[in-house]
Amino acid sequence: MEERKIRRYLLYALGEILLVMIGILLALQVNNWNEQRKAKIKSITYHERILEDLDIFISETNQAMKRSTSIRNLILETIDFLESKNLPEDKVRVFENTLHFYYQIPYRHPSLTTLDEMRSNGDLSLIGNLDLRKKLIQLDQDILSNDEVLVQIGYQSQNPVFYIDQFVRSIPDTSSLTSRGIKVNPKFNFEAMANDEKLINYFSKFSVQWSHHIMFSKGLNESANELREAVSQELENLK
Repeated sequence: MEERKIRRYLLYALGEILLVMIGILLALQVNNWNEQRKAKIKSITYHERILEDLDIFISETNQAMKRSTSIRNLILETIDFLESKNLPEDKVRVFENTLHFYYQIPYRHPSLTTLDEMRSNGDLSLIGNLDLRKKLIQLDQDILSNDEVLVQIGYQSQNPVFYIDQFVRSIPDTSSLTSRGIKVNPKFNFEAMANDEKLINYFSKFSVQWSHHIMFSKGLNESANELREAVSQELENLK
């Protein structure tokens, strides 16, 4: 009789323990589901923001390539004027635009801010597609590397700019002063410039630098377009 009571008590105790364990496991499972759900929502948000960053990057590099191509063409046309020692009246504006823009090479590309944030927060693992994650990180590194090269180009351009500046005077047009800036009318000695081989050579080097900028922007733009398609597809899979 006593043994039967003990057996029933043990079974009851084991049952209680089992129920508690099941409750704990269920609670852990529910908590795990909640954490996975939160991580998925966060991952989706990150992918959407990366897509926005890439759209901005693609748009801005497209504009940069157009601007760089336009300025490079101005410089090449100016070199032709100098080498022929002839500046037609209807081309004076082209020459003036060259003097205004030739040295204004952009030294920064737009960054992928969301990727930087994920790296800082330790959330890179939320880009579950490992191959996509590696390619995004590689693009980010390529942007930084290209920017470093452009900065070095900028340092090397200082002496040529100082040399060319001795032939040019910048006259501000105070009548055109607005909150957006002021128009500057360059005054120059075309004959002296056309007879200076060193100056012409400096302009040719600037045309090469602008070509480098076009090349860098084009490569990054193509990579960003490819990654945009991959991120968009991954986002569809997550949803």
